[in-house]
Amino acid sequence: MPLMYTTTHIRTQSGIMVDVLNTDPDDIQIEDIAHALSHLCRFGGHTPHFYSVAQHSYLCAMMAPARLQLTALLHDASEAYLVDVPSPIKPILNNYKTIEEHLELVIAKRFNLIYPFPETIRDIDQAMLSQEWNELIMQRNSVRFNCWTSEHAKHMFLDMFYELKINPKYDK
Repeated sequence: MPLMYTTTHIRTQSGIMVDVLNTDPDDIQIEDIAHALSHLCRFGGHTPHFYSVAQHSYLCAMMAPARLQLTALLHDASEAYLVDVPSPIKPILNNYKTIEEHLELVIAKRFNLIYPFPETIRDIDQAMLSQEWNELIMQRNSVRFNCWTSEHAKHMFLDMFYELKINPKYDK
């Protein structure tokens, strides 16, 4: 039976063993990212309906200027390997930020993203977080937020990725 994991490696849905501390960019696959993010729920799962990190990322990309759309789409891609840890918890986890930044850099190199992420990406992420909080958590019955299934989120995420890779709209 193949290993599930080691002390620093995780096995992705495609079967690749990824070392999260010494990551080989060739081990980072967009299909693994899309799959994992489409199965991760925002807010630690404390939403009235399943709402994935993949959908969040897609919506962030839709808000971004054309030249930053791919970077916005993949701004949370490290969570495919580290899961979506709620923001207040991250600072108290030893070395989490270091590992997250390492993975962000490797992913940025793999997909030719702008890194460190521009302030615009952080602003879009915060604006989306505020909208998600207000509509998913505070107004639990919001009709404006149509939460996608994980399957739909994965397809939308991958479709956008491939469209942006085939027809790049940005300059570094």
